[in-house]
Amino acid sequence: MSDATSSKFSNCYQQARQCVTSNQSIRQLLNVLSTYGCPFDFDRHLTCETTDRNLRGGFHQSLCQIVLYPENIQSTDELCTIFEHELVHALDYCRAEIDFANPYHLACTEIRAASLTDQCSLLQHLSTSSRPFRITNQHESCVKNRAQQSMEMCTDLPRKQVDQIINDVFLRCYNDTEPFDRIRRRQ
Repeated sequence: MSDATSSKFSNCYQQARQCVTSNQSIRQLLNVLSTYGCPFDFDRHLTCETTDRNLRGGFHQSLCQIVLYPENIQSTDELCTIFEHELVHALDYCRAEIDFANPYHLACTEIRAASLTDQCSLLQHLSTSSRPFRITNQHESCVKNRAQQSMEMCTDLPRKQVDQIINDVFLRCYNDTEPFDRIRRRQ
């Protein structure tokens, strides 16, 4: 492990704790997890690991653990967004006992995680895409694309089937904004 990777790895836990301090949505997700009987213990439910794949984070269902891959994360803001995304998966697992092996469940939680985090905000789009921002349905389109990318990494399903599954559950899952009153970042 290089010194730079070692430094990112050792700072991962500290940065995740900073995310709790700086991000109201993460605090809200942690509080709601506790309300549902799934309190989040940093020492038990968060791990920072290395990977040879192009992954930034994940939720390990059988261990009830969020995994962050700091060598693939460029900034504390990005780490916070990934942490928040994975907390949505943890909440979905806690409140609905979703089965990540069920592609309909997986699509739903990926839609919710993309929709309820900064991943599809206007600022994120402008900083990561050369395509113009469409005012109409840009957020929905981004959420579908993010869910598709995640499902393609997590399953061996053909793209056409992934697209069909996402379309089948999209409206119900997109409109499920728990624990938030609404999708906060539709700009």
